[in-house]
Amino acid sequence: MINKVILLGRLGRDPEIRELPNGKLVANVSLATSEVYTDKISGEKKENTEWHYLELWDRNAEVARQYLRKGAVLYVEGRIKTDKYKDAQTGEEKQRTKIRVLSMQMLGANPNSPAQEYGGEALTGADFPKSDPGQDPQGGDQGADELPF
Repeated sequence: MINKVILLGRLGRDPEIRELPNGKLVANVSLATSEVYTDKISGEKKENTEWHYLELWDRNAEVARQYLRKGAVLYVEGRIKTDKYKDAQTGEEKQRTKIRVLSMQMLGANPNSPAQEYGGEALTGADFPKSDPGQDPQGGDQGADELPF
């Protein structure tokens, strides 16, 4: 069986970071995905937004702490996870579906984030590149008008 989710959206808030008693780091954040469509009856454009709750662990949580901010465009791959719990006030059984992020990539620049210079670089737990992102890895300079292929 396959449990895989791929999402591309904008963060709805800054990550909420917690350190567990065992020393593990966990980050929670909401991600908005939208679709635009034309209403068949009225002919007007409409937008439908879905909110997804993301859970990031360990190195991904550390990356989220350092680089992710509200409004950032994020591509994530992960799996669906449903937690069941009892509401503290009503005692009612409830559940919440979230995405356990396995890998992520920031796309575009977020002016409020120190990661803006790394827009588009993979954030999968590996260290960020030390080179200038405007430089070609072979040493040449890729101008805005030049295609890399």
